Amino acid sequence: MNQRSALRLATGQLLPDLRIIATEEVFVHEDHDPVRVDRLVASLRDDGVLRNPPVAAPLSGGGYVVLDGANRAAALASIGIGAIPLQVVDYDDGGVELKVWHHFVVDGTSFPSKLSGAGLTVEAVSMREAEEGLAVRTLVCYLVMKDKILGVRSGSPLGISLARVVAAYRGSARIYRMQGGTYPELVREYGTDGTLIVFPSFTKEDIVAFARAHVKLPTGITRHIISGRALRLNLSLDALTKPGDLEEKNRWLSELIRQKLLDNRIRYYPEATFLFDE
Repeated sequence: MNQRSALRLATGQLLPDLRIIATEEVFVHEDHDPVRVDRLVASLRDDGVLRNPPVAAPLSGGGYVVLDGANRAAALASIGIGAIPLQVVDYDDGGVELKVWHHFVVDGTSFPSKLSGAGLTVEAVSMREAEEGLAVRTLVCYLVMKDKILGVRSGSPLGISLARVVAAYRGSARIYRMQGGTYPELVREYGTDGTLIVFPSFTKEDIVAFARAHVKLPTGITRHIISGRALRLNLSLDALTKPGDLEEKNRWLSELIRQKLLDNRIRYYPEATFLFDE
């Protein structure tokens, strides 16, 4: 554990481990969303600060895999930031949970017909067949619609296959992310029919493998729940781009955090939180 992460609040709460890492040492497991990256680039240029650092875990053999913040990492790289601030966490820690998002797609009921043309096989299945096929990955995903369930198969690697599925509706339909809920419940909640896309579960070993692979997962499928997120750090981009090596930049970051601690400007909230401005 480094000196920065050894800092504690008066309550004894350990502060997040924050580091500045060379961009070439940072790897992602999922593709970025070009629309969101463009918005982030505009915001970074207007404000001149990075509010929330991406969260990453060390990789054996060197480098870091971004668990949350692929769009922020891409936006920073696109404007020429060569050193990225990261909140570094231990991927084996129980406080880092890996979940999967499913997609409820509205106004995109015609997209299943596009899947066959994308090299995927779509066939009617029962719910039991869908769940069993997904568990053993003979299915890439399955679709729940108003009057049927469709299993999606592919002879291509999983990352390529999932990218083809998501590409069939991304940009042409409204997508709601969710972790649970039956089809009737979703229809009642959103007031419309749609298509529920159920994706397979992933392991942390899968995430590391995708980080090292050329083909990534589509954005918006994996979700990491991380205890003790560092938010509103508000790091100056000028400080990140000024002359100096990584050691100097990390000394600057360490002193910045220490000063915030001395100024009593760091708060820890253990409560679950609802944000209404995302």
